[in-house]
Amino acid sequence: MKFSIQVTCGGEVIFAGHSQKDRPVYYGAPPETGLWRVSIPKFEDFVAGKLLAMSFGDSIDEFRFGFEIGELEEWGTWFTSMSNYMSYRPKHKTFISVGQLEWKAVKHLSTSEQLKMLGDALVSSIERIATAKCKPKDFDHTALAQTVRGILRSCEPSLVEADA
Repeated sequence: MKFSIQVTCGGEVIFAGHSQKDRPVYYGAPPETGLWRVSIPKFEDFVAGKLLAMSFGDSIDEFRFGFEIGELEEWGTWFTSMSNYMSYRPKHKTFISVGQLEWKAVKHLSTSEQLKMLGDALVSSIERIATAKCKPKDFDHTALAQTVRGILRSCEPSLVEADA
């Protein structure tokens, strides 16, 4: 199974290893402190590599995790309402599910704590498939969630830590 992550973030989110000199400053507010320490590309590669040879049914070839991180309340109703967004795309055999993290709650956490929060959001987005109105009939999302939990237990924070 293919696995990918699509990130949506607010300008307030500071990713380790990224240049901060051109960061936008909103309404004259001072730049926020805190840092997202987990490298999303490394995390995606790790999980995708473990899932690549697996199958959870013929109806899904790819699970796409919509990862949203930011000061969600400040983003407004539209983004907070997206927290339960799911989409089954049978033509492409893809299922998309969103998981959100509140920046204020994670920005001062260690890499291992952020990794746990990211993993929890991912697993939750998979488990939520059970509530989808339009879901693939031949897709064992429960097995996928259990498999991802196992993959996350084997993921050391040093494997996915962003370069400073």
